Amino acid sequence: MIVGVNGFKLNDPSAANRVYLDEPVEGLSMAPVRTSSGNYSGRNGGYVGAQFYGARLITFTGRVWADDVFGLENTRRAFETAVATGSVLLTITTDAGNQYLVYAYLDSLDMPIVRSWRQAPFTLTLVAPDPTIYDNSGGLNTAAISPVSGGGVVWPIAWNPVKWRPGGLPTSIVNSGNVAVFPVITLTGPMTNPTITNVSTNQFFTLQGLTTSAGDVVTIDMYNRTVLLNGGSILAYLTPTSSWFPLLPGGNSIKLTTTNGSDTVTGTFSWRSGFRGI
Repeated sequence: MIVGVNGFKLNDPSAANRVYLDEPVEGLSMAPVRTSSGNYSGRNGGYVGAQFYGARLITFTGRVWADDVFGLENTRRAFETAVATGSVLLTITTDAGNQYLVYAYLDSLDMPIVRSWRQAPFTLTLVAPDPTIYDNSGGLNTAAISPVSGGGVVWPIAWNPVKWRPGGLPTSIVNSGNVAVFPVITLTGPMTNPTITNVSTNQFFTLQGLTTSAGDVVTIDMYNRTVLLNGGSILAYLTPTSSWFPLLPGGNSIKLTTTNGSDTVTGTFSWRSGFRGI
C-alpha cells in the first residue's frame, strides 16, 4: 500500500522520502456506526433507532529512515510540513492497484526522538469527518444534464415558421461504489424555478422564485448543504419539501425541469463513487 499525505509519500520505494509503514493500518475498514437506542419504560425490551456512520479515525505507524542524521532531520521536517496545514488530502493505492481518496484533518503526528541517527518511529492520526472512502482511479466523474420536456409543437402555433420544441430524457448517473455519495451540481444560464429530481428515489431539489440570466451560475453542494448564485448564498429560495439528496449505489435517473419553456439552462453533476471501506 502506498499512501500520500498532502503529496508526501509513505511506503513508496520510488519516493525520495524513505518513510515506511508498520502493521496494522487502522481506520480504513468500515467507519464506526452511531446508533440511537434505549430501553422501553414499563415493559421488556428496548428500541434501536436510525443508524449513521460516524467520523473515521485513521492511524498510521511506521519509521522514517535516512543515511545520516542530517537526512533524518530533513525528512522529519518535510513530514511535519506536509501535515501541519490542518486539512489533509489522503490518497491510497492498494497492492491490488485500486486508488482511493479520503478528506481528513490532522489529529496528531508524534515522532519521538530516539538514540538512532538513521531512523525514527512515528504515529500519524487523522480524523475524517466524512467517513466515505472515494474512488480516485479515474478522477472526478461528471455528467451533463439539460431540461427535460415532452417535446412537440409550441401552442399557439406560429405558422411562419412552425417552432418545434425538442424533447428530453432524464440523465443516467452511476455510482459504482457501495455507499451513497453526495454530488455537486452546477447550473449555468437562464432558468426559472429550477427543480432537480432523482427519479430513482423520488427526491427533489427546488429553487422556487429564482430567475437567472445568461452567464449566471448556480452551484449546489449536496454534502455541505450550500447553494450559491455567482458565489453568494441563495438558500432562501429552497422549498421546505426539498431534499439534499445523494446518489445511491448503482444507477440514478436525474431530471432537470424549469417552468419556462424558453429556458436554456445547462447543468453538470460532479461526483466520486464511494465505498464503506477498503
